[in-house]
Amino acid sequence: MGGSLLAATSLVAIQTSAAELKVGLAAIATSADPHFHRAGFNFDLRENISDALAYANGVDGALEPRLASAWEIIDDTTWSLTLEANAKFGDGNALGADDVIYSLCRVRNVPESPGLYSSFISTIASVSDAGDGKVTITTKAPDPNLMRSLSNIGIVENPTGLTLAYDEETCGNDNWLNTNGFNDGSISAGIGHYTVKTFTPDVEIVLEKNAGYYGTAAGYDTVTIKSLPDNSARIAALLGGSVDVINAVPINGLDSITADDRFYLASAPSTLLIFLLADQGQETTPKVTGTDGKNPYLDPLVRQALNLAINRDEIAEVVMGGMAQPASQLIVGGVFGHNPAIKPYLYNPDRARELLAEAGYPDGFGLTLTAPSDRYVNGAQVAQAVAAMLTQIGLDVTLETFPKSVYFEKASAYEYSLYLGGAAADTGEGLSLMLNLAATRDTEKGEGGANRGRYSNPVTDDLLHQAQRTLDDAEREALIGQASAQVYEDNGYVPLYHEFGVWAVGNGVYFEPNANLTNIFYTAHPQQ
Repeated sequence: MGGSLLAATSLVAIQTSAAELKVGLAAIATSADPHFHRAGFNFDLRENISDALAYANGVDGALEPRLASAWEIIDDTTWSLTLEANAKFGDGNALGADDVIYSLCRVRNVPESPGLYSSFISTIASVSDAGDGKVTITTKAPDPNLMRSLSNIGIVENPTGLTLAYDEETCGNDNWLNTNGFNDGSISAGIGHYTVKTFTPDVEIVLEKNAGYYGTAAGYDTVTIKSLPDNSARIAALLGGSVDVINAVPINGLDSITADDRFYLASAPSTLLIFLLADQGQETTPKVTGTDGKNPYLDPLVRQALNLAINRDEIAEVVMGGMAQPASQLIVGGVFGHNPAIKPYLYNPDRARELLAEAGYPDGFGLTLTAPSDRYVNGAQVAQAVAAMLTQIGLDVTLETFPKSVYFEKASAYEYSLYLGGAAADTGEGLSLMLNLAATRDTEKGEGGANRGRYSNPVTDDLLHQAQRTLDDAEREALIGQASAQVYEDNGYVPLYHEFGVWAVGNGVYFEPNANLTNIFYTAHPQQ
C-alpha cells in the first residue's frame, strides 16, 4: 500500500492557475495564535503563517534555516544564532532579537491554553541580544536538539518596545499579545509564506500569499482551508470539485478516488502514534466499576493484560485498511531513538484473562473507553474495535466519544480513565516525543504535556534527562532506546499503530506529503 501510494505522486498533470488552492481538512486549527495549543491541526497553520527559527523537514528529516539563517555551538551550553537579515513583519519592521526573546517568553504565558509549547523551551536558561543581528541562547545543560525544538515556535513581533530579560516565568512583562487578536486579524501571527485573511473557527480559514516574504515564494496566491471532519463530505467535496486536496483519506474512500483519473494519492509513512493510555496518577479513577473503588490501572498486571488483549495486526490491516503499522513502542522505526530490540506485543487474550485474575479481577471490571470522534483517521472505528477486544477478555466496556473541541480539555482535566490519543515526533526525532508522552507530567518543567494518563517512572525520567544533555548522537540514541524499553517493561502505554499519511490531490496540483502529517501549503504548486 505504502509503495503504491508513493509511486502515485510521480503522475504528470496539466497546468492550472496559481490563484487559489482549495483544501478540505479533517481538522483545522483552533486558533491563529501560533503559541495557543500544541496540537497537530495548530502545527499546520503555524507552519504556514508564522516561521520559526528553523524548520524540521517532514519529508527527509533535515533541519533547515528559517528566521535563523545560521547557528553554531560555541560550547556545550551556548548557541549563537544569526537572524535572517531580510525577514520583515507585515508592518515593515525588521526581525530583531527582541522579537525572539518576547516570543520564547510568551510560550509560557498564553492564557487558557489547553496545551502549552513550553516543553520546547524547557532546557533554555537564557536568551540575549548579542548585537549585529545575533541571538545568544544558553541552555541549562547540553541540548543537542535545541534547534529542532525551536522549529516548533513561531516568532511574533514584540509589542512592548523593550527587550525583555528572559527568565522561566514572566520575563518581567505583563503585556502579552491576546489570542483573540490573532483570531480576529488585529494581530499578525508573525512572518510566514502566508498571512491570515479570515479565520472562522470550525468552518474556514483563508490565507493570502505574503508578498514580502524573505524566502522562496509560495506557489498559490490564496489558500482556502475548509473544515470537513465528516469523511463522506470530504470525499464528496473532492470529487465534486469544491476542493483540490483533502487529507486523512478514509479507507472506504480509496476506491472511489483511485478509480477516478482526475485525482491521485500522495502518501508518506508517519511518525504519528495512536495509543491507549490508562490513568496511572490517582488511587481512584473515574468511569471504572467493580473494583471496590480502586484504580485497577495502577496494577502493572492489568496494564499488561490490556496490551495482550489488542490484536494490532487486525487493527492495522482490517480497520485501517493496511494504512498503518502495528506499534510496540512510541517511536516508529526509522526515526532517531527507535529501539529495534523491543519485540512486538503478542496478541494473547487467554494470557490477558489470566493476568486479570492474578490482579484480583477474575470476572473483569467495568470501564469506559473514551475517544475523539473527529480527530484521527478511522479513529471511531479503531475505538470500537479496541472496545470489542477488551470485552473478549472479560471487561465490561462502554465506549464514549467527544468532538476534539472538548475532548482534549476533558483529558487534561483527568476526566478519563482509559482514553485513545495520538502524538507525533514533531521535531523529526524521538526524544521530543518521549518527553511529551513518557516523561512525568510536569507543567512547570514543560514535560509530559500529552501524558494525560500520568505514567511516571524515575528510571524513564532519568534516561530522558540524560539524553537531553548528551551531544554524542550514538550515546543519546542509546539512552532514548533504554527509556523506550522501560516504558515497554512498565506497560505504561498501549501503543496501537503508527498511521500512514495519505492525501488525495486533483490533477494539476502538486502537494507534498510528509511524515509529520503537517499540511504544508507553501510547497504546493501547479504541476507542469
